[in-house]
Amino acid sequence: METWFERSAPGRFLNTLGTLPVRLLAPLAAGKVRAGGPLRPRHWVLALGLAGMLCVPHEAWNNLYGVLFAFAALALYWWDCAAERRQPLSSAALGPGVWAFLTVCLLVLCRAGSAVGHLRILIFLLTGFTLTYLTAASMEDEGFPDLLCGCVTAALALTAVYGLLRYALGTENYFVPMSGRLYPRLGSTLEHGINYSEFTAMALPVSLVWAAGRKGRKRVLLLLLLLPPCAAVLLTYARTGWVALAAALVVLLWFYNKKLLIPAVIAGVAAVFLLPAGIRERLLSMLQFNDAGSSGRFTLWSECLRMLRDHWLLGVGLGPENFYPVYQSYSTGALAFQPPHANMGYLEIFLSVGAAGFAAYLSFFLGILFRLGKARRAEQDPGRLWLNRALTASLTAAAVANVPEHLWFYPRILFFWCMIFGMAVGISKTPKDD
Repeated sequence: METWFERSAPGRFLNTLGTLPVRLLAPLAAGKVRAGGPLRPRHWVLALGLAGMLCVPHEAWNNLYGVLFAFAALALYWWDCAAERRQPLSSAALGPGVWAFLTVCLLVLCRAGSAVGHLRILIFLLTGFTLTYLTAASMEDEGFPDLLCGCVTAALALTAVYGLLRYALGTENYFVPMSGRLYPRLGSTLEHGINYSEFTAMALPVSLVWAAGRKGRKRVLLLLLLLPPCAAVLLTYARTGWVALAAALVVLLWFYNKKLLIPAVIAGVAAVFLLPAGIRERLLSMLQFNDAGSSGRFTLWSECLRMLRDHWLLGVGLGPENFYPVYQSYSTGALAFQPPHANMGYLEIFLSVGAAGFAAYLSFFLGILFRLGKARRAEQDPGRLWLNRALTASLTAAAVANVPEHLWFYPRILFFWCMIFGMAVGISKTPKDD
């Protein structure tokens, strides 16, 4: 944790601002501590709410639900801190990169072509980092990491079963064409196969490590519950998710036993030929380095790079409402679809908020991996060490998925990444950070 930032003038200002609601609530909440052991109602609300958010079918979901949930959970946290006379986690604990990024996003609002479109995405970002803050603040509370990992596992299993049932009933709405045939793509509760595969790639490492850490029959049962997500992610036909999940599993295997990497790669390559024909064809299409194999990405990226040359300093604003009007001037007309974003998270952020915002974004989006590495070298508790490794794998999966896709495009995936990021921030804290 960057303690220097917390001690700096901006860090102290953020901390003062963050503790103000607790001080205001103190006269009302004093002495009204909720009983129930180390886990308070706010812990259950946060963990179950995050899991429930992923389980709501897309047709019944409204992004406003996520916004309301985040700020209701924040109010509960402030109330409990006031009741327990407890100092809330410093707002600066999220690190300078997060706050620099949000500040740049706020400044870019002034020049965005569509202020409403920019503000909509900014609200989602603020919601996501509120969930980051709350998750990080709860990671040191006894029992909460175990509760949250259990809820993530439950959400992963439930959404997989739901998605497989929808797939079997033929109710999926998205398809991928291959060899003159349309293959339905499993999207489960998250609308599209790409979204669901990204969720699976980030959730499975945490769930796998948590399940493997149980004992006896419970461990066997929990590991069996992870089989439906493995089947579901194959039926997404999402190469992004497959590659991201493979990267996460390589990271976990590296931590477990480096000597198994080469046999695992050989087994993985051999297993490709045992896959159903449609899945195998989709997977091998990644070897076609052209627009046919990349769904137009190479053309789109070249157009966006020309766009970036003219807008690299200040960006064009957040969201499709700001991206597409500017993009039209650089489009070659070769694409058969209207792109809502650059189809690469790193490029999209650079285009949206310019060089300063992009630098701030990289400092926390990739920088968290270095923070986890530093914490890992100092960690003595085996359970926390493996959770650190699982989070490293999950965030590596996210970093990989962010190359061919804009990871934050679908708000619930943004919110889930922010939760994983919050777990990583919380577990990488050291005593000197408190």
